[in-house]
Amino acid sequence: MSKKLKVGIIGLGSMGSTHLDIYSKIEDVEVIAIADSIQSRLDGSSKAEGNISGQAEGGVSGLSVKKYLDGMDLINNSDIDIVDICVGTNLHYIFVEAALAKNKHVLVEKPLARTYEEAKKIIQFAEGSSCNIMSAMCLRYWPAWVFLKEAIENSTYGKCLSLNFRRQTSFPGGAFYSDDNQCGGALLDLHVHDTDFVNYCLGLPDAVFSQGYKGPSGGIDHVATNYIFNKTNASPLVSSEGTWTMQEGYGFNMSYTANFENGTLSYLLDEEETLKLFRNGHEPESIKLKEGMGYEFEIRAFVDEILSGNKSNLDLLSQAAKTIAIIEAEKISIETCSVVSIKA
Repeated sequence: MSKKLKVGIIGLGSMGSTHLDIYSKIEDVEVIAIADSIQSRLDGSSKAEGNISGQAEGGVSGLSVKKYLDGMDLINNSDIDIVDICVGTNLHYIFVEAALAKNKHVLVEKPLARTYEEAKKIIQFAEGSSCNIMSAMCLRYWPAWVFLKEAIENSTYGKCLSLNFRRQTSFPGGAFYSDDNQCGGALLDLHVHDTDFVNYCLGLPDAVFSQGYKGPSGGIDHVATNYIFNKTNASPLVSSEGTWTMQEGYGFNMSYTANFENGTLSYLLDEEETLKLFRNGHEPESIKLKEGMGYEFEIRAFVDEILSGNKSNLDLLSQAAKTIAIIEAEKISIETCSVVSIKA
């Protein structure tokens, strides 16, 4: 059997814990180290919770690995092949830079960086590195969104006329999410998923018009955006809304509605996950999706990329960086109540 890739995870919040669960199901990898600045997370006496069923189900109790309070010490472990970065967004840049400098493959949670300027520097590091790096934009791998992208690209139901995305939840709380300087508010931390999918699926918009308001992070915590494509009349009408300002107990939901010439797709994930197709003259159809969440498919894709010897897809990485440029344009649009061109 070939040698397993050795993984170190930095950050044991909900996403770090979710990644830990997923690696345990992949034969080609072995987690040998974890790092978190909170001692109770390292020893298993406390545990982060996810907002979607299936997140952060396991834990570190009974896990025989090296444990570090400082993620930089993990990066300096010469036995590690992959560094999985699940720390606060404001720390992504420094850990990515350090890991690539130590010739580690890097999986970094979304968004790629706190600012577009930092994201562009990460692209430069990636271009000069022989190691692989992936930005964990999970919707690109989420079965319902994979289905939608293929439907648009293949004109399965004819021309796509309109797309609307929505992502809503209560405020997650905690020091990180309460500081816009660290998390970027719901605008960057939550809404980024849908903005990235628009970019991934349709390409970079020419401009945006956004409205929104500040919330408990101190930044924009509720946003509604229209993405403007001027290059062709064939571009659909595209909008999205994201918020974590709902009252306590609201829970979490994400959805999309995609209207085509010959069909309408309606997706909803709340307590259950459903994708329905509506067509004139037909009964509504429930579409069976591939089982699993985007997190596991993205990690599997990254591991396969490394094992196959393929270089990182820098186009996808660059797209993740440009998504942050779109987000920053949305922020300006909210502040100025104007249409803002994308400069990326």
